[in-house]
Parts: sequence; C-alpha cells; structure tokens
Amino acid sequence: KESVYQLQPADEILRIELDSLTSNISEWLDFYYDEQLDSGMLFSIDVLHNELELYSLNKAGLLDKVAYDREGPEGVDVLIEIGIQSLDSVLIFPAFDNSFYQSRLSDFALNKVEYQKPDEYAAIRSMTKYFGAKAYTDGEFIYTRTLFGGNYMLMDNEELSSKPLMYRVNVASGEVEFSHFTFPDDYWLGGKKYFEFSSVVTEKQFVFSFFGDHHIYYGGSFDQPLERKMAKSKFLSSELEYLPLGPNSEDRSRYVATTAHYGNLIYDQFRKVYYRFCYPQKQAMPDQDLREMIEFPEEFSVMILNADLEVIGETLLGSKGQKYASNNVFVGPEGLYISVNHPKSDLNQEDSFGFQLLTLESILE
Repeated sequence: KESVYQLQPADEILRIELDSLTSNISEWLDFYYDEQLDSGMLFSIDVLHNELELYSLNKAGLLDKVAYDREGPEGVDVLIEIGIQSLDSVLIFPAFDNSFYQSRLSDFALNKVEYQKPDEYAAIRSMTKYFGAKAYTDGEFIYTRTLFGGNYMLMDNEELSSKPLMYRVNVASGEVEFSHFTFPDDYWLGGKKYFEFSSVVTEKQFVFSFFGDHHIYYGGSFDQPLERKMAKSKFLSSELEYLPLGPNSEDRSRYVATTAHYGNLIYDQFRKVYYRFCYPQKQAMPDQDLREMIEFPEEFSVMILNADLEVIGETLLGSKGQKYASNNVFVGPEGLYISVNHPKSDLNQEDSFGFQLLTLESILE
C-alpha cells in the first residue's frame, strides 16, 4: 500500500502571552532555526509600534523587543517586512523605497544599502500573511517576488505572460536583474483571474503557486523558464472562476472572498515538504463582511507536496467546529503551526498568540 500523509492536531495549544498593546494576529511572522546552534526563534513584527519581537517556542514567551525609528538618521520607515539572515541579523525592506537596511540585533547596528528599484515594479517584498513570498538571500543576491505596476484591467494575456515574477538585487552593487521566468503564458487565456501568487525560494529551486491555477510552477535556474506540474486540490472544482470585469469593485472583492483559489505556499525545511493552502468556494450572505471573509476564511485545506512537488496528502481544516486564522502560520521543528485566534474560534484570546501544532503523519491508503 502507498503511504499518504495528513496533518494531525496536537493535544495542546501553544500559547505565548502578549502585553496589552500587542495584537494577537501578527502582520509578519516567521520562525528561524539555526542548525549549528540547534536553536530557533519566532520573529514577529508589530507595525503599530515599529517593533520586531522575538519569541521562544520552548519558553512560550517574549525574549526581546527591538524598536526602530520611522524617521531621522536611524529611521527605517514603517517596519512591515523583513528577511531573517540569522538569529542576530535581519534585513529590513521599506515598502516604497529604493533601499534596504542591514540590522544587527545584539548591538543595534544599522546599515542602509541603496539599490536600483525597477520603475513600475514593487520594492523588495517579503510577505508571510496572505500570499507568502519571503525574500531569500544567498549572500550575493536578494531574491524577491515582484508585481507589475499599471492597470491590469487594460492588459491582455500576452502582456501578462511577459511580466517577470521576480528580480534579484546584487547586495554589493545594488544592480537589479529580472528573472527569465514570467507569468504562465495561459493564465489569462480564457479570461482574467486574480494575479496574486505565492513563492518559495530555496538553495535548490524556485517554486510558485498562483491564485487561480491548479499547477505548481518550478525551476532550478533564475535564467530559465519554469516547468509546471499538476497539483490540484481535491476540495476545489476543476474549473476556476474568472474575475468580474464590470464597473462594480465590490463584485471583485466578492470574487476574492468567495471563489475557489490557492493561497500561501510554505516550505517545511525540517520534513522537506511544501504546504499549499487552498480555499474552497463559499457563499457570501448579503450582510456579510467581505473583508473579514478574506482575512479570516472559516474553511480551508492544506495540501502536502513532497520535495518533487508531488501531492502526498491534503487535510481539510475548519469544517467541523474549530476555526483557524490561516493568515498567521509558521513552520517549526515539530510541525506546522496555525493560529487559533480566528474571530469565530472558541480558543481566540486577545492577550496571547495561540497556535495549533499540526504534525505530519503517514497513513496507509
């Protein structure tokens, strides 16, 4: 019999106590593990207070807070996205600037580095909340996903398929180079779909998951086109809906909130698997808050893909009882952690982070 895998909830909820000023949903959240030190920390950004917070999973508590100025000689603008280099070093990526900052936590050293941000493309992005795409650095380059500027309503499929998915920044020179891989050449072939995507970069490969495409796209070289592999969720219909193009913007918000789609793609370095978050189609009541539906969907599944990007399992969450905040997740040594601070969860507590640990278990099919 062939082994397949599922995500199994652990008995206890990981709770990390917060002060009264810190939100129980993080705007940026990731766990960093140092193999040589056999130690790790949970990094969280408090945008309101421009602070980086460092938490211990073992002690279930705060280790340190590092506050950054928004303005002035030591200002980094609004702290919103970072890249973790080590337990003592992070890169800070301002949202609208052509520079980034190297920050050492132990002595508060800060170094500004300018780069040649491409016109009509986003600054370096390093997102974890919705369409996760953490910036990756190999020391020489910073690799970042990017989105094109301009009005997508005026674009056609041919133009979209020419748009690069990433660029990389030479840390020494600040020079920028676009990837040779672009949007899939058939993504808008039958009609427009939401163009957001999630990406994972490792030492070995680049992997992409798009909002409205069952395929996973991957490649081993920044200079070559991507290949693709079918990785359909069993909870999503074969035909995915097209974006409404009429004058009513609420129709497009309803589309994002209710249509079947794919979200975050996350790599589990400990078990060498990928987790792909999937959102089945749902109905919106006339008085329902579309923004809350987008931020806190009640039901979703997590696909499990092996190192070769083959689907080896899928687990449906939120369909029976417990609700999870799928916009706050991270991978730790024990498994996948998903926040229980969903507005409709009985386990939601304002004074703490609360995470359900899901462990990867093999079952016989």
